[in-house]
Amino acid sequence: MPRTAWRRSAAVLALALVPVLSACSIGVNAGTTTQPPSGNGASANSSSGTIALRGITIVTGLGASTKATVIGTIVNQSLTEDDVLTGVTVTDPTGATVTVAGPDAATTVPLPSGRPTSAVRIGFNADVKVDITGLTIPATAFATVTFTFQKAGAVPVSVMAVPPVGIYAGLGPFLN
Repeated sequence: MPRTAWRRSAAVLALALVPVLSACSIGVNAGTTTQPPSGNGASANSSSGTIALRGITIVTGLGASTKATVIGTIVNQSLTEDDVLTGVTVTDPTGATVTVAGPDAATTVPLPSGRPTSAVRIGFNADVKVDITGLTIPATAFATVTFTFQKAGAVPVSVMAVPPVGIYAGLGPFLN
């Protein structure tokens, strides 16, 4: 086989293999066509699918503080059924459970329906606060935060604790 024919055959073969080896051409279910949740906070949905928790994070106090605040967004995805957040409990890595407390802590939060989605922010840039006292958790440890709703029931989510530094500066407990 002449040298130019060999090069031409190698080039055609290489071009033919590009779509197969790149994995970008495997159709509408390709891994590159889906977007995972962002790295800021955890997400969960109620078993009924009507409540969505997005970007949930525990911001602790500095040092050995036992205070923390939960930030994130609660979305009522129902077009017809209102719901109410009736409680929040946090189970730390040792199994100890603490509940929402503090002068600004939300104990009941209405979640209206009727719009394509109805979102309520908690903690950051929000009127609703979910402040916690008595939580002993180191930064980067995970705790189970259980949001309890009147109709959707309990929605547990594994949430990482972060200190109030960097993008979380100023968001510590009882500060925001």
